[in-house]
Amino acid sequence: MKTKFDVLIVGGGLVGLTAALACAQAGFEIGVIDIAAPSDQLADEHDGRASAIATASFRMMRALGVADALIEGDDTHAGPINQILVSDGAAGKAPSPLNLFFDSAQIAQANDGEPLGYMVENRRMRHALHARTKTQDNITWIAPARVSGFEASAENTEVTLEDGTVLTASLLVGADGRGSFVRRMAGIGVTSWPCHQSAIVTTVAHELPHDGIAHELFLPAGPFAILPLTGNRASIVWTETPRAAAAAMALDDEQFAAELARRFGDFLGEVKPCAPRWCYPLSFQHAKTYTADRLVLIGDAAHGIHPIAGQGFNMGLRDAAALADILVQARAEGRDLGSTLTLDTFEDWRKFDNIVLTHACDVFNRLFSNNIGPLKHARRLGLSAVDKLPPLRQFFMKEASGQVGDLPPLLRGDAYT
Repeated sequence: MKTKFDVLIVGGGLVGLTAALACAQAGFEIGVIDIAAPSDQLADEHDGRASAIATASFRMMRALGVADALIEGDDTHAGPINQILVSDGAAGKAPSPLNLFFDSAQIAQANDGEPLGYMVENRRMRHALHARTKTQDNITWIAPARVSGFEASAENTEVTLEDGTVLTASLLVGADGRGSFVRRMAGIGVTSWPCHQSAIVTTVAHELPHDGIAHELFLPAGPFAILPLTGNRASIVWTETPRAAAAAMALDDEQFAAELARRFGDFLGEVKPCAPRWCYPLSFQHAKTYTADRLVLIGDAAHGIHPIAGQGFNMGLRDAAALADILVQARAEGRDLGSTLTLDTFEDWRKFDNIVLTHACDVFNRLFSNNIGPLKHARRLGLSAVDKLPPLRQFFMKEASGQVGDLPPLLRGDAYT
């Protein structure tokens, strides 16, 4: 097994593997350490969620060759999001007519005729990422394995595994999720606060086609999202108070389906769950710094947000794209990949954007997850006002599709080779 690398990534999840592919495509020697064997990660029951992949993020997947494994001829695992309808209402009642409607056709030029994004089941994305890593000779899987410690020096960082193996690299990347071991070992604190909500996630089959329309219905307890998957299926993210979520999870299949249908409505005909259900507690979390000596945090290890805007995974993908670009620049200038200058450049690029989005999602969630009369009327008028202002509506669509800001090459669809 190789023991010397340019970059060691702890965490072989979606963001960690994307970062590995991005850096490997740029010609770096990459090691990926994960506590689970790849076969365990590829099990269907590992994670029932689906992710909204913004247009720019999907361009990155094309540039990395991952999209080829998601779309094979007429067989696709990426469901286009052509339109988004945002509305406010109450369970079992028709939503307010004062809503906000996004249509990808309105930014067709900026988006090169693409949809606002794509819905991909996480299990499909894992399979595609794993398939792609197997084709890269400069990516070494070190799994299952656990990190017991690491120490940075002027030359490199040494990572010790529980079995005593010592690995070295110029840079260590923590991509090991919200409870990041790497972040804790580095002594990096977090700012966090609870949402007092849980998200129930499942997949439903419905009678009528969804036409690629995503629905975000704001209910008093939290948003209820209907997200278009391939075929006549949709991913459901049903936000409730922890107590109500626990009660819903305890229902038998027939009762759960009935409660789900009451919120869903009948606009897509008969609706039935077609997958297991999962429940996840929701909170906000942000690392106080993204870097330490020869260390950088990306993805959920650096920031965790509410799924209200479907941007959490995309934030992690933007971290991965920015990191690869910064390392390419460092190499071109003859700089150490793990130098303070290199890492400060990453933090300056990514932290402000992530802080803004994290707090924006928190404000939106607090504003919409209540049944206070004046606030309810104000937010409905706000949705309607944005809907009637084309420039503002187009800005939000470009933001949602990842077209705003300083984009690294991969997010523009430019491969390194």
